[in-house]
Amino acid sequence: MLDYTQFHLVFGPLSPFPLDKPWAQSVESHRRNLDGALFLDRVLGALNLSQAAKNYPPKNESALRQLHQQVCEASNVAMHHKLSILYYLLLDIDAHPKGRSQTPDRAEDFAAKAAVPQKYSIFMKGLWLMDSAEFDLALEYLTHPSLVPDFADDIVVALARHSTKDGDYSLPLAYYHTVQPVLKTSLAQELLFDALARASVPEALAFARARPEFTRQQLFRRLVLIVLGSQGQQEGKEAATHAFELASLPLDEDEERWFTETLTGADGKRLKGAKDTLLMRRIARGDVPPTGEKGDWAVVLEGFRAGSGGRA
Repeated sequence: MLDYTQFHLVFGPLSPFPLDKPWAQSVESHRRNLDGALFLDRVLGALNLSQAAKNYPPKNESALRQLHQQVCEASNVAMHHKLSILYYLLLDIDAHPKGRSQTPDRAEDFAAKAAVPQKYSIFMKGLWLMDSAEFDLALEYLTHPSLVPDFADDIVVALARHSTKDGDYSLPLAYYHTVQPVLKTSLAQELLFDALARASVPEALAFARARPEFTRQQLFRRLVLIVLGSQGQQEGKEAATHAFELASLPLDEDEERWFTETLTGADGKRLKGAKDTLLMRRIARGDVPPTGEKGDWAVVLEGFRAGSGGRA
């Protein structure tokens, strides 16, 4: 088995040093976009190797040697974790044209010769792709059935924030539905819930109902505000469909109260369609609005047409 403590055996020839300034600048840019911490930084922090993170990205061979030494000499760090970090560093070199021209496929060659456990190489490849903002490809690795969902909260947050740029929430939802992680932080739960609310109102309601009472109430109110707050961001038909879904939900007594309170409260009543959604809800329950109570009935009827397949 390859001796991973020998720098030259791990990295091979590095003349000229393949990781140039533009590459280092791109790494720092990705770090900023990930709230100041790459996934590699998070791995190193979890292993009490935060000092090593200060040498990443390595700007020259000397810095890479120091990083290698810090990883190899770390006490209380299992060998497979050390190998995984070195594998990540080799992925950087393989991805750079200068590195590929010197020795192609260093990372996979190292994984084979150093016997890096496959699930660790898969996981680190996924994190490396996240750090490179290759989110679609990252999911192919991070949803592998052999993996334990480590850093799930951070992954959901990164995917959800990326999704807000184009309004396509398929990535965080695909990760969540495939991996089914137990999210621990309120930020990750809220961002995932926002994605659910924009994709499927009934599914978002089910997610909220599975939470403790206080959180459930907060999420339910958030669902109402998200659906109506998205009216100006979505196509008319899609917005009407979501409004119809919201008004037609099978709510319990508490949820009925929260629904009304939210849409008549300070945050809700300012939203476009709030009054009409209340009317839609009353109609869905079989209540007839009092004579003279009017809203934008064109919107109301469009919602029912969209939601009922045009039968209204």
